[in-house]
Amino acid sequence: MYPYGNYLIPQGQFDYNPYAQQEQYDPNRQLSQLLQLPQWQQLERRVSQLERQNDRQEKEIDQLQRRLQRVNQRLRVLENRFHIQVTPFDGEY
Repeated sequence: MYPYGNYLIPQGQFDYNPYAQQEQYDPNRQLSQLLQLPQWQQLERRVSQLERQNDRQEKEIDQLQRRLQRVNQRLRVLENRFHIQVTPFDGEY
């Protein structure tokens, strides 16, 4: 006879749910909770504000570059008309 022949497996009552822990660490749920935080909403508003400011500055830079090109063209016309050579600074006048 085997010494372990009468070994009984304990019968415990438990519910096994392999998804229980995954729900607790669900990345979508965590992300939605983060998005509800006041700090996150404040950050979103700040990012939007900075994007609008950046757009305005880009438009202003484009406008200034066009104005500089027109000034440079007028200066070249005057140089040619009066035979004056102006030394360019950093490739432009």
